[in-house]
Amino acid sequence: MRRQPPSPLLFVLAVLCLALVLSACTPFDGAPRPARSTTPSAASGDFASVDPDYVYDQLAYLATHYLHREAGFDNNLPASANGHDEFAAYWAAEMTRDLAGFAPQVRRDTFVPRGWRDRPSVVLGTNVEVSVPGAAHPEQVVVIGCHYDGEAISTQSANDDASGCAIELGVARALAGYWRAHHVFPACTLHFVIFDGEEQGLDGSFAYVNTTINGDLAHVVAMINEEQSGIAYPLRFLGKAANPQLNMWAEVSPRDNNRLYPTQSRLSAAQLAALGHFQDLTRQAAAPVFARFQALGDGTLAYHGDNGQDVAQAIFTRNQLGMVHVEEDLLGSSDQMAFTLAGLPCATFVGNASYYQPDAPPWSYPYDQASDTIQLMNRNAMQGP
Repeated sequence: MRRQPPSPLLFVLAVLCLALVLSACTPFDGAPRPARSTTPSAASGDFASVDPDYVYDQLAYLATHYLHREAGFDNNLPASANGHDEFAAYWAAEMTRDLAGFAPQVRRDTFVPRGWRDRPSVVLGTNVEVSVPGAAHPEQVVVIGCHYDGEAISTQSANDDASGCAIELGVARALAGYWRAHHVFPACTLHFVIFDGEEQGLDGSFAYVNTTINGDLAHVVAMINEEQSGIAYPLRFLGKAANPQLNMWAEVSPRDNNRLYPTQSRLSAAQLAALGHFQDLTRQAAAPVFARFQALGDGTLAYHGDNGQDVAQAIFTRNQLGMVHVEEDLLGSSDQMAFTLAGLPCATFVGNASYYQPDAPPWSYPYDQASDTIQLMNRNAMQGP
């Protein structure tokens, strides 16, 4: 079945991620860069455009071909029984194709996932990283991550978090296309990562921070985490104009929060300044992204009226910038947490996550459930015929 949502609908977060990647590579000291290896600032509006059709097609393929991606239990099982390993292999190959010509390097690091109560893991978990070296500032590293594993009861795990994995592919493809068109190279080093074992307790991301890059933490200028990013602004539940637009959030590392992050009391003045700078970048990202969508002609969206007729409404307007909430991260429940505890600037992009709240509204999306499928995402969006 051809996708339901139109181009701007599900993947605004991909472009927000892209804008932050470009901004985060800017040196804090304002040092000039060689002209042939620069990456433009997002504030200029001159940045790559994500192809939403590509992102959606990748999401649909990943979710429907590689099922039950339970970390620590894919002991040579077929993809229909546990598609964990096949998912990782496909994603790495596709990411490498997207970044062809920019020396992409694939790295796989294993660790022991904890498994579940009374059901320990039987095989190792695997984080997969595809990196491209920076030309002007290779010592600066931006990590763009998400997780690819699912719960024990998961089927497709489409929104949580095949959507993040597809968005990473879309961001990489857009960046590489921009670099080729402008005959430039990435300014800083980018690490695209899919973490394993998130659902079992953030096992993969902690292994990545504590082992994979432990000696290079000082070089990480930002971590961007895509977490269940498929159901968010400018969606309305079932595509109905009468339902409110959904929000989206960017959860950023707090500058100082001893209650959730006690280690932050020991951060240096330079680290605290970097956190504040990154918070400012995140707050500034939405406006040029909205303007970019407007420039591409995605300024309206048809919702379903009560009379059965579609109603075109303006989207990506200045007064809708408030639908993108930038707030300090007081949850710490996804793969950004290991990086945040290390004192690094992080932004986690997330859409609807109200399903488990006591007063959850009807449009709360059932993540961590077997019903999290591409078919349900399409139903909840219900854009188009």
